[in-house]
This record gives sequence, C-alpha cells and structure tokens, in this order.
Amino acid sequence: MRKNGRTAHKLKKLAWRFTQPEWADNHGVMLPVKHPLVSPGIAREIYLGDYEAKEIEIISRRLATDDVVFEVGAGLGYLSAYCAKRTGSDKVFTYEANPELIPLIRETHARNAVTPTLTNALLAQGEGEREFRIEADFWASSAHRDGGRAITVKQVDLNSELARIRPSFMIVDIEGGEAEFFAGAELSMVHKICVETHPDVLGDKVLSEMFAGLVAKGFALDFSLIRKNVFFFHRPA
Repeated sequence: MRKNGRTAHKLKKLAWRFTQPEWADNHGVMLPVKHPLVSPGIAREIYLGDYEAKEIEIISRRLATDDVVFEVGAGLGYLSAYCAKRTGSDKVFTYEANPELIPLIRETHARNAVTPTLTNALLAQGEGEREFRIEADFWASSAHRDGGRAITVKQVDLNSELARIRPSFMIVDIEGGEAEFFAGAELSMVHKICVETHPDVLGDKVLSEMFAGLVAKGFALDFSLIRKNVFFFHRPA
C-alpha cells in the first residue's frame, strides 16, 4: 500500500473519526493538528495530507537545492519548513503579517528542526503601517478582504527586501493582495513564482492584468502545473 495512495487516504479518513493526534506529517513536515488557531476543517486537511496540497505539488517539482526562497504569507509555517528542509534554512525567508500566527510558525519550524528567517510584517510599497483584518480562520485574514477584526500591522518596503535578499524562488499567498504586490515588485532577480490567486476577491479582469504584467516582465506560465487557483511562472531558458 502506497503511503499517499487512495487506500491509505481512505484509511486515514476512517481513523480521523476515532483519533486526532497533536501533530501530523505532511510531505515530511510535521504540522499542528490540535491548536486553538487551527480550525476543525484545517485540522482534518492536515491529518489527511490535503493541506496546501496544490502548492506543495508545484514546489516539490520546481524547487532546486540552490534556490533562495522568498515566501509571502507564511500561514502555519508549512511551506517555509518544507523549503528549508530542501535548501537549508539560510536560504529561506518568510513573511507573515498576522502577529497571532508568529508563535505557531516558530513552533512549526522548531518541531521540524529548521530556522528560516521569519519576519512579522506586511510587504508593500514603502515603509509604515497598514490595516489588517483577522478572521477566525487564519487563512482568510488579509489586508484586502472586508470583515474580521481590524488591527494595525507593520509595513516593510517590498523592493528593499527583494534587493537585500535577492531571491530566485517566490511563493505568494496573500488572500487577494497578489495583484497589488506584483504590480510594484522589482523581480529582475526572481526566476520562479508560485502564486495562489483569489478571483473571489480580485475578479477575472484584475488577475488577467496581473498575469499580463508577469509575462511582460519576462515570465511564462507553466501550463503543466496549473492547479485550480495556484499557478507557477518561470523565466524560460
């Protein structure tokens, strides 16, 4: 029986009815299942190995050991931990605007014996502060959605960070902020981009313009790795 095969998945669904562990393995990364910030729906996805499955499929195929990773929207710390296990922690830089997630991200990193550089800030054009809205489900928290509890977070200049780190691989999941993010980003040093889009927030026209902007900057869409709303762009050789 294959570890991630259909039969194994069915057995895990059955087991979920009777036991919920504190942590569960997702592609070699241990993630929290029982935690106040992890909703029952997300906990089940983690246990079954379905959490951020589209992103991890793309990253696992396209991440090279010499890539420098720049992740925006750390969430639980899953993707940054996965990348750090592949490239080494010194090549992974991750940003999360939601201050309430920072201790949990550090716990995820510690559990997996990795130490990516984690920054609690929102990345945009210029330095300052920005309104950010916290939702009960952490993944829906955003500076670009209505609703939720409003807080003020630190804003760090995106292009200053890009110039300082000079990443080759960018991962972006910022709940509707992706169009604004890429519109002003200086991406000359970036070769690969994995981005989750949010058409429910931005609409087809805005996302089409974002895609056109990336193409104009020299990127091509990898049509073999389109996974619903998650896309991979690269600079053709």
